[in-house]
Amino acid sequence: MMSPRPVQTSDRWLALGEASRFLGVDITTLRRWADAGQVRTFRTPGGHRRFAAADLSDFVRRRHSASARLADVIGPDGTALLSAAQSRRIRTQRWYRAVGASQVTSIGYSCRALMAALAAFLARSSPPSRRQGESAARALGAQVAALGLSAADATEAFLYFRRAIAGAVSGRLPLTPDRKLQSVRRIDAFFNRMQLVMMEAYSRGMGKRTPA
Repeated sequence: MMSPRPVQTSDRWLALGEASRFLGVDITTLRRWADAGQVRTFRTPGGHRRFAAADLSDFVRRRHSASARLADVIGPDGTALLSAAQSRRIRTQRWYRAVGASQVTSIGYSCRALMAALAAFLARSSPPSRRQGESAARALGAQVAALGLSAADATEAFLYFRRAIAGAVSGRLPLTPDRKLQSVRRIDAFFNRMQLVMMEAYSRGMGKRTPA
């Protein structure tokens, strides 16, 4: 979510358009949040929505606080995500054994860049963080294709880390069940896009491989 911007108003009550500008989101998003009870709203006798500026400021603080805690759970580059036991289990996976020592460094760099983009996205939901994630996902797709992994193995590896992230959020984040569900949905939306970008790059990379 974009940072809030001041709205010039002589009253503490904001109409839908003013409130959406205050929060830095479009009207449809704010209407959806209000309908879900995430943002308190009032109706005028004519049926128009009104928002208290104090309620909107409190909503911004709560969302930023939750995003910061979520980024802390993941860590700035993903290092806080996997436990020692999970790291050991990764080495037993079929797709992991296809990664030689020479590829570990480059693939690890791409994975850390992707996790850093996720942490930034959760904190700010900004286009730059999504572009950063897409760049890392394209690099990862090309690297996986260079290893000659099948599409099934490439997808399985991606889903392994995706499940680990969702599990970390569900198990470690000090939020209510509803807020945890919202966080997992945001992660899903991020990774839906990253998986598509990665597999597109993977397909291009496989197309460039010389047949044996």
